[in-house]
Amino acid sequence: MAEKNMALALLISFFLTGLGIAYAGDVRKGLSIFGLYLILNIISIYAFGMVLGVIIFILWIYGMYATYREVNIYNGS
Repeated sequence: MAEKNMALALLISFFLTGLGIAYAGDVRKGLSIFGLYLILNIISIYAFGMVLGVIIFILWIYGMYATYREVNIYNGS
């Protein structure tokens, strides 16, 4: 198995939360987080902007952490 590039995975996750996890190997989890992120962003446009904004930020931070962790697991670090 070829190692996954940590910088690329984090860059993907920075801009498209969850897809860095999918790149690192856990496609189901990555797409689930990405879908939830999109849904929350769409809802926040129309209602509950500040409340959902905090939740979206926490989900973004979790997506970055989970990407870092998933790459380390995949690479055996």
